[in-house]
Amino acid sequence: MATESYLKNQTVQKYRWLILVATGLFTFMSTLDSSIVNVALPVISRDLKVQMNRAEWVVSIYLIVICALLLLFGKLGDSLGKVRVFKLGTYLFVIGSFMAGFKGSFALLLAARVIQALGASMTMATSNGIVSEVFPLAERGRALGMIGSFVALGSITGPGVGGIVLAHFSWGFIFWINVPVGIITILIGHFVLPKDLTQSHEAIDRSGATSMALLVVTFFTAIFLAQEYGYRYRPVIVLFAIAAVTAIWFGITETHQTKPLLSFALFKNSAFSVSLLCGFLIFINNFFYTAITPFYLENARALSPNDAGYILMISPIVQVVVAPIAGSLSDRIGPEKITLIGLCCILLTQVVHDNDNEHTVLAVCG
Repeated sequence: MATESYLKNQTVQKYRWLILVATGLFTFMSTLDSSIVNVALPVISRDLKVQMNRAEWVVSIYLIVICALLLLFGKLGDSLGKVRVFKLGTYLFVIGSFMAGFKGSFALLLAARVIQALGASMTMATSNGIVSEVFPLAERGRALGMIGSFVALGSITGPGVGGIVLAHFSWGFIFWINVPVGIITILIGHFVLPKDLTQSHEAIDRSGATSMALLVVTFFTAIFLAQEYGYRYRPVIVLFAIAAVTAIWFGITETHQTKPLLSFALFKNSAFSVSLLCGFLIFINNFFYTAITPFYLENARALSPNDAGYILMISPIVQVVVAPIAGSLSDRIGPEKITLIGLCCILLTQVVHDNDNEHTVLAVCG
Protein backbone atom coordinates (compact mmCIF):
# COMPACT_ATOMS: atom_id res chain seq x y z
CA MET A 1 0.00 0.00 0.00
CA ALA A 2 1.08 3.60 -0.62
CA THR A 3 0.90 4.54 3.07
CA GLU A 4 3.16 1.66 4.14
CA SER A 5 5.65 2.46 1.36
CA TYR A 6 5.78 6.11 2.41
CA LEU A 7 6.33 5.19 6.05
CA LYS A 8 9.28 2.97 5.09
CA ASN A 9 10.80 5.73 2.96
CA GLN A 10 13.43 7.43 5.13
CA THR A 11 13.60 10.53 2.92
CA VAL A 12 9.86 11.10 3.20
CA GLN A 13 9.98 10.63 6.96
CA LYS A 14 12.89 13.05 7.25
CA TYR A 15 10.93 15.81 5.53
CA ARG A 16 7.43 14.94 6.74
CA TRP A 17 7.06 18.18 8.74
CA LEU A 18 8.10 20.26 5.73
CA ILE A 19 5.53 18.34 3.71
CA LEU A 20 2.98 19.32 6.34
CA VAL A 21 4.03 22.97 6.05
CA ALA A 22 3.74 22.88 2.25
CA THR A 23 0.24 21.38 2.29
CA GLY A 24 -0.86 23.43 5.29
CA LEU A 25 0.15 26.79 3.83
CA PHE A 26 -1.86 26.21 0.68
CA THR A 27 -4.79 24.99 2.77
CA PHE A 28 -4.52 28.22 4.75
CA MET A 29 -4.38 30.45 1.66
CA SER A 30 -7.25 28.61 -0.03
CA THR A 31 -9.59 29.06 2.93
CA LEU A 32 -8.29 32.59 3.59
CA ASP A 33 -9.36 33.68 0.12
CA SER A 34 -12.93 32.57 0.78
CA SER A 35 -13.31 35.24 3.47
CA ILE A 36 -10.64 37.92 3.01
CA VAL A 37 -12.51 39.57 0.14
CA ASN A 38 -15.54 40.40 2.31
CA VAL A 39 -13.88 43.44 3.86
CA ALA A 40 -12.69 44.70 0.47
CA LEU A 41 -16.03 44.41 -1.38
CA PRO A 42 -17.10 48.06 -0.84
CA VAL A 43 -13.72 49.27 -2.12
CA ILE A 44 -13.79 46.89 -5.10
CA SER A 45 -17.34 47.98 -5.90
CA ARG A 46 -16.36 51.66 -5.99
CA ASP A 47 -13.08 51.12 -7.80
CA LEU A 48 -14.49 48.93 -10.59
CA LYS A 49 -17.77 50.91 -10.70
CA VAL A 50 -20.08 47.94 -10.16
CA GLN A 51 -23.09 47.68 -7.89
CA MET A 52 -22.58 46.05 -4.51
CA ASN A 53 -24.87 43.12 -5.34
CA ARG A 54 -22.72 42.34 -8.40
CA ALA A 55 -19.50 42.78 -6.44
CA GLU A 56 -20.63 40.04 -4.04
CA TRP A 57 -20.10 37.53 -6.85
CA VAL A 58 -16.36 37.93 -6.26
CA VAL A 59 -16.93 35.91 -3.08
CA SER A 60 -19.80 33.75 -4.32
CA ILE A 61 -18.19 32.44 -7.50
CA TYR A 62 -15.09 31.34 -5.58
CA LEU A 63 -17.10 29.32 -3.06
CA ILE A 64 -19.44 27.83 -5.67
CA VAL A 65 -16.59 26.53 -7.87
CA ILE A 66 -14.77 25.00 -4.88
CA CYS A 67 -17.88 23.22 -3.60
CA ALA A 68 -18.79 21.99 -7.09
CA LEU A 69 -15.40 20.39 -7.76
CA LEU A 70 -14.09 19.12 -4.40
CA LEU A 71 -15.44 15.58 -4.83
CA LEU A 72 -14.21 15.37 -8.42
CA PHE A 73 -10.67 16.41 -7.56
CA GLY A 74 -10.64 14.08 -4.57
CA LYS A 75 -11.47 11.21 -6.93
CA LEU A 76 -8.87 12.41 -9.44
CA GLY A 77 -6.32 12.39 -6.62
CA ASP A 78 -7.06 8.71 -5.99
CA SER A 79 -6.92 7.92 -9.71
CA LEU A 80 -3.98 9.99 -10.93
CA GLY A 81 -2.10 10.62 -7.66
CA LYS A 82 -2.76 13.05 -4.83
CA VAL A 83 0.59 14.81 -5.08
CA ARG A 84 0.19 15.38 -8.82
CA VAL A 85 -3.25 16.95 -8.38
CA PHE A 86 -2.02 19.00 -5.41
CA LYS A 87 0.94 20.42 -7.34
CA LEU A 88 -1.23 21.40 -10.32
CA GLY A 89 -3.60 23.11 -7.89
CA THR A 90 -0.77 25.17 -6.39
CA TYR A 91 0.21 26.51 -9.81
CA LEU A 92 -3.36 27.43 -10.73
CA PHE A 93 -3.96 29.13 -7.38
CA VAL A 94 -0.86 31.33 -7.65
CA ILE A 95 -1.69 32.26 -11.27
CA GLY A 96 -5.27 33.15 -10.28
CA SER A 97 -4.06 35.20 -7.32
CA PHE A 98 -1.66 37.15 -9.54
CA MET A 99 -4.40 37.88 -12.10
CA ALA A 100 -6.95 38.90 -9.46
CA GLY A 101 -4.77 41.74 -8.16
CA PHE A 102 -4.95 43.73 -11.40
CA LYS A 103 -7.64 46.41 -11.68
CA GLY A 104 -8.48 45.71 -15.32
CA SER A 105 -12.17 44.88 -15.26
CA PHE A 106 -14.79 43.12 -13.21
CA ALA A 107 -14.90 40.26 -15.75
CA LEU A 108 -11.14 39.75 -15.38
CA LEU A 109 -11.50 39.62 -11.59
CA LEU A 110 -14.24 36.98 -11.80
CA ALA A 111 -12.20 34.89 -14.26
CA ALA A 112 -9.20 35.09 -11.94
CA ARG A 113 -11.35 34.00 -9.01
CA VAL A 114 -12.51 30.95 -10.98
CA ILE A 115 -8.87 29.99 -11.64
CA GLN A 116 -8.10 30.53 -7.95
CA ALA A 117 -11.04 28.31 -7.00
CA LEU A 118 -9.89 25.54 -9.35
CA GLY A 119 -6.49 25.53 -7.68
CA ALA A 120 -7.96 25.80 -4.19
CA SER A 121 -10.33 22.86 -4.72
CA MET A 122 -7.42 20.70 -5.96
CA THR A 123 -5.27 21.43 -2.91
CA MET A 124 -8.17 21.12 -0.45
CA ALA A 125 -9.24 17.77 -1.88
CA THR A 126 -5.79 16.18 -1.58
CA SER A 127 -3.93 17.80 1.35
CA ASN A 128 -5.42 15.64 4.11
CA GLY A 129 -4.82 12.49 2.09
CA ILE A 130 -1.15 13.38 1.55
CA VAL A 131 -0.63 14.07 5.26
CA SER A 132 -2.41 10.84 6.29
CA GLU A 133 -0.19 8.79 3.99
CA VAL A 134 3.08 10.45 5.05
CA PHE A 135 2.68 10.47 8.85
CA PRO A 136 2.73 7.34 11.02
CA LEU A 137 -0.35 6.56 13.09
CA ALA A 138 1.25 7.78 16.33
CA GLU A 139 1.73 11.30 14.86
CA ARG A 140 -1.24 11.45 12.51
CA GLY A 141 -3.60 13.11 14.98
CA ARG A 142 -1.13 15.92 15.66
CA ALA A 143 -0.49 16.40 11.94
CA LEU A 144 -4.17 16.47 11.00
CA GLY A 145 -4.77 18.79 13.96
CA MET A 146 -2.29 21.23 12.47
CA ILE A 147 -3.99 20.97 9.07
CA GLY A 148 -7.26 21.70 10.88
CA SER A 149 -5.66 24.77 12.44
CA PHE A 150 -4.62 25.98 8.97
CA VAL A 151 -8.22 25.56 7.76
CA ALA A 152 -9.69 27.38 10.76
CA LEU A 153 -7.08 30.12 10.56
CA GLY A 154 -7.80 30.73 6.90
CA SER A 155 -11.55 30.92 7.55
CA ILE A 156 -11.36 33.30 10.48
CA THR A 157 -8.28 35.38 9.63
CA GLY A 158 -9.68 36.71 6.35
CA PRO A 159 -11.45 39.85 7.59
CA GLY A 160 -8.62 40.69 9.98
CA VAL A 161 -5.89 40.40 7.38
CA GLY A 162 -8.08 42.14 4.82
CA GLY A 163 -8.66 45.10 7.11
CA ILE A 164 -4.96 45.49 7.84
CA VAL A 165 -3.99 45.25 4.14
CA LEU A 166 -6.65 47.78 3.07
CA ALA A 167 -5.47 50.21 5.72
CA HIS A 168 -2.06 50.44 4.03
CA PHE A 169 -2.39 49.23 0.42
CA SER A 170 -4.87 48.97 -2.47
CA TRP A 171 -7.33 46.08 -2.64
CA GLY A 172 -5.21 44.21 -5.21
CA PHE A 173 -2.73 43.30 -2.47
CA ILE A 174 -5.28 41.07 -0.71
CA PHE A 175 -4.72 38.72 -3.65
CA TRP A 176 -1.05 39.45 -4.30
CA ILE A 177 -0.02 38.47 -0.77
CA ASN A 178 -0.69 34.89 -1.90
CA VAL A 179 1.87 35.05 -4.70
CA PRO A 180 5.19 35.16 -2.78
CA VAL A 181 3.90 32.74 -0.13
CA GLY A 182 2.63 30.46 -2.87
CA ILE A 183 5.91 30.50 -4.79
CA ILE A 184 7.90 29.69 -1.64
CA THR A 185 5.50 26.84 -0.87
CA ILE A 186 5.76 25.51 -4.43
CA LEU A 187 9.56 25.48 -4.14
CA ILE A 188 9.38 23.65 -0.80
CA GLY A 189 6.92 21.17 -2.27
CA HIS A 190 9.11 20.59 -5.33
CA PHE A 191 11.94 19.30 -3.15
CA VAL A 192 10.08 17.54 -0.33
CA LEU A 193 6.75 16.25 -1.68
CA PRO A 194 7.08 12.54 -2.47
CA LYS A 195 6.20 10.98 -5.78
CA ASP A 196 2.85 9.23 -6.00
CA LEU A 197 3.59 5.56 -5.45
CA THR A 198 0.17 4.30 -6.51
CA GLN A 199 -2.54 5.50 -8.82
CA SER A 200 -5.73 3.52 -9.16
CA HIS A 201 -6.30 4.74 -12.74
CA GLU A 202 -9.99 4.18 -12.18
CA ALA A 203 -12.41 5.71 -14.64
CA ILE A 204 -13.98 8.88 -13.30
CA ASP A 205 -17.71 8.84 -12.63
CA ARG A 206 -18.53 11.55 -15.17
CA SER A 207 -22.27 11.40 -14.61
CA GLY A 208 -21.80 11.82 -10.85
CA ALA A 209 -19.28 14.64 -11.31
CA THR A 210 -21.57 16.49 -13.73
CA SER A 211 -24.69 16.13 -11.59
CA MET A 212 -22.79 17.13 -8.43
CA ALA A 213 -21.38 20.26 -10.07
CA LEU A 214 -24.78 21.21 -11.52
CA LEU A 215 -26.47 20.63 -8.16
CA VAL A 216 -24.05 22.88 -6.28
CA VAL A 217 -24.04 25.63 -8.91
CA THR A 218 -27.83 25.85 -9.28
CA PHE A 219 -28.60 25.52 -5.56
CA PHE A 220 -26.14 28.13 -4.30
CA THR A 221 -26.76 30.50 -7.20
CA ALA A 222 -30.46 30.36 -6.28
CA ILE A 223 -29.65 31.19 -2.66
CA PHE A 224 -27.44 34.14 -3.58
CA LEU A 225 -30.02 35.53 -6.02
CA ALA A 226 -32.82 35.03 -3.48
CA GLN A 227 -31.00 37.26 -1.00
CA GLU A 228 -31.30 40.09 -3.50
CA TYR A 229 -34.59 39.44 -5.31
CA GLY A 230 -36.51 37.23 -2.87
CA TYR A 231 -37.50 33.59 -3.02
CA ARG A 232 -40.53 34.25 -5.23
CA TYR A 233 -38.35 35.57 -8.04
CA ARG A 234 -38.98 33.28 -11.05
CA PRO A 235 -35.32 32.51 -11.91
CA VAL A 236 -34.76 31.57 -8.25
CA ILE A 237 -37.67 29.12 -8.34
CA VAL A 238 -36.39 27.62 -11.60
CA LEU A 239 -32.88 27.19 -10.20
CA PHE A 240 -34.21 25.49 -7.06
CA ALA A 241 -36.30 23.16 -9.24
CA ILE A 242 -33.24 22.26 -11.34
CA ALA A 243 -31.24 21.66 -8.16
CA ALA A 244 -33.94 19.32 -6.80
CA VAL A 245 -34.08 17.29 -10.03
CA THR A 246 -30.28 17.18 -10.17
CA ALA A 247 -30.11 15.95 -6.56
CA ILE A 248 -32.39 13.04 -7.45
CA TRP A 249 -30.30 12.35 -10.57
CA PHE A 250 -27.12 12.37 -8.47
CA GLY A 251 -28.60 9.99 -5.89
CA ILE A 252 -29.80 7.51 -8.51
CA THR A 253 -26.53 7.70 -10.44
CA GLU A 254 -24.34 7.06 -7.41
CA THR A 255 -26.33 4.07 -6.16
CA HIS A 256 -25.90 2.31 -9.52
CA GLN A 257 -22.21 3.06 -10.11
CA THR A 258 -19.60 0.40 -9.33
CA LYS A 259 -17.05 3.16 -8.60
CA PRO A 260 -19.19 6.15 -7.59
CA LEU A 261 -17.93 9.67 -7.01
CA LEU A 262 -19.54 9.50 -3.55
CA SER A 263 -20.26 6.16 -1.91
CA PHE A 264 -23.30 6.50 0.33
CA ALA A 265 -22.11 3.41 2.21
CA LEU A 266 -19.62 5.71 3.97
CA PHE A 267 -22.46 7.24 5.96
CA LYS A 268 -23.29 3.87 7.53
CA ASN A 269 -20.22 4.47 9.67
CA SER A 270 -21.76 6.41 12.56
CA ALA A 271 -18.41 7.83 13.74
CA PHE A 272 -17.74 9.22 10.26
CA SER A 273 -21.24 10.70 9.92
CA VAL A 274 -21.27 12.31 13.36
CA SER A 275 -17.79 13.78 12.95
CA LEU A 276 -18.76 15.12 9.52
CA LEU A 277 -21.87 16.75 10.99
CA CYS A 278 -19.86 18.29 13.85
CA GLY A 279 -17.28 19.67 11.44
CA PHE A 280 -20.03 21.11 9.25
CA LEU A 281 -21.69 22.88 12.18
CA ILE A 282 -18.36 24.23 13.46
CA PHE A 283 -17.55 25.68 10.04
CA ILE A 284 -20.97 27.34 9.94
CA ASN A 285 -20.21 28.85 13.34
CA ASN A 286 -16.82 30.12 12.17
CA PHE A 287 -18.18 31.67 8.99
CA PHE A 288 -20.99 33.43 10.86
CA TYR A 289 -18.36 34.88 13.16
CA THR A 290 -16.24 35.90 10.17
CA ALA A 291 -19.13 37.61 8.41
CA ILE A 292 -20.83 39.37 11.34
CA THR A 293 -18.00 40.52 13.60
CA PRO A 294 -16.42 43.02 11.14
CA PHE A 295 -19.76 44.81 10.80
CA TYR A 296 -20.21 44.87 14.59
CA LEU A 297 -16.73 46.28 15.20
CA GLU A 298 -16.78 48.84 12.37
CA ASN A 299 -20.44 49.93 12.51
CA ALA A 300 -21.62 49.41 16.10
CA ARG A 301 -18.24 50.11 17.71
CA ALA A 302 -17.09 52.65 15.09
CA LEU A 303 -13.62 51.12 14.85
CA SER A 304 -11.38 51.59 11.84
CA PRO A 305 -10.76 48.58 9.54
CA ASN A 306 -7.20 48.52 10.85
CA ASP A 307 -8.26 48.28 14.53
CA ALA A 308 -10.99 45.78 13.69
CA GLY A 309 -8.40 43.69 11.89
CA TYR A 310 -6.16 43.55 14.95
CA ILE A 311 -9.06 42.44 17.16
CA LEU A 312 -10.08 39.77 14.67
CA MET A 313 -6.55 38.38 14.76
CA ILE A 314 -6.92 37.31 18.41
CA SER A 315 -8.96 34.18 17.71
CA PRO A 316 -6.65 32.85 14.96
CA ILE A 317 -3.59 33.38 17.16
CA VAL A 318 -5.23 31.33 19.93
CA GLN A 319 -6.09 28.60 17.44
CA VAL A 320 -2.50 28.43 16.19
CA VAL A 321 -1.41 27.57 19.73
CA VAL A 322 -4.30 25.29 20.72
CA ALA A 323 -4.89 23.19 17.56
CA PRO A 324 -1.51 21.36 17.49
CA ILE A 325 -1.78 20.70 21.24
CA ALA A 326 -5.28 19.30 20.77
CA GLY A 327 -4.05 17.11 17.92
CA SER A 328 -1.22 15.77 20.06
CA LEU A 329 -3.61 15.06 22.95
CA SER A 330 -5.95 13.21 20.59
CA ASP A 331 -3.12 10.77 19.85
CA ARG A 332 -2.92 10.00 23.59
CA ILE A 333 -6.49 10.08 24.90
CA GLY A 334 -8.50 9.72 21.70
CA PRO A 335 -10.22 12.26 19.43
CA GLU A 336 -13.68 11.75 20.95
CA LYS A 337 -12.81 13.37 24.30
CA ILE A 338 -10.96 16.26 22.65
CA THR A 339 -13.89 16.88 20.31
CA LEU A 340 -16.36 16.87 23.20
CA ILE A 341 -14.25 19.36 25.18
CA GLY A 342 -13.95 21.64 22.13
CA LEU A 343 -17.69 21.56 21.45
CA CYS A 344 -18.42 22.40 25.09
CA CYS A 345 -16.04 25.37 24.89
CA ILE A 346 -17.76 26.65 21.75
CA LEU A 347 -21.17 26.26 23.41
CA LEU A 348 -20.12 28.11 26.56
CA THR A 349 -18.42 30.99 24.76
CA GLN A 350 -20.71 31.35 21.77
CA VAL A 351 -22.76 34.19 23.23
CA VAL A 352 -21.05 36.77 25.42
CA HIS A 353 -23.19 39.56 26.86
CA ASP A 354 -21.69 43.02 27.09
CA ASN A 355 -23.39 44.64 30.11
CA ASP A 356 -21.95 48.09 29.49
CA ASN A 357 -23.34 48.52 26.01
CA GLU A 358 -26.23 46.01 26.12
CA HIS A 359 -25.00 44.29 22.97
CA THR A 360 -24.69 40.57 22.32
CA VAL A 361 -21.61 39.65 20.36
CA LEU A 362 -20.34 36.42 18.92
CA ALA A 363 -17.31 34.72 20.38
CA VAL A 364 -15.36 31.72 19.23
CA CYS A 365 -13.36 29.37 21.41
CA GLY A 366 -9.96 28.42 20.02
